[in-house]
Amino acid sequence: MTNMVACPWCGLDKTESIVHRGSYILRCAACGEAIVATSFMAMLDSDHQCSAFIDPGPGKHPPPDTLVARGPFQQIAMAISAAASDGTLIRLISEAKD
Repeated sequence: MTNMVACPWCGLDKTESIVHRGSYILRCAACGEAIVATSFMAMLDSDHQCSAFIDPGPGKHPPPDTLVARGPFQQIAMAISAAASDGTLIRLISEAKD
């Protein structure tokens, strides 16, 4: 859930983490192109703190009323999966550790 991959289409190195159905996707925050994807199941062991929102689109900040879940990834994974199962894009935002 970090910005370590540059977009091969526009060159920007700012990515966003998205869950779509059963996929975990790193998407370019500028042009919206998917850069890399893996199975959402591959991410389930993470204990990263994050917030999950309904995705407002590339580069846009999600409003607070679109919050799906917040907490350690392992604990909120089922809520994320349920929200993404109908095709709704879910944006994951990593939260700083205290």
